[in-house]
Amino acid sequence: MSNEESIDALNEIRTYCAANLLDALDYVIQVMKKLKEDGVENPLETDFTKLAK
Repeated sequence: MSNEESIDALNEIRTYCAANLLDALDYVIQVMKKLKEDGVENPLETDFTKLAK
């Protein structure tokens, strides 16, 4: 699954999400978008310890 597919799925889930969980879900969507923008295509297999600080 690509980052774009994940973001699309999360946005679809957002439609049915309980109101008290929207902030957390929005945060996850923002993180996924940032990873995509930064070129991280497979975040589950990325070694973030090697990224420049």
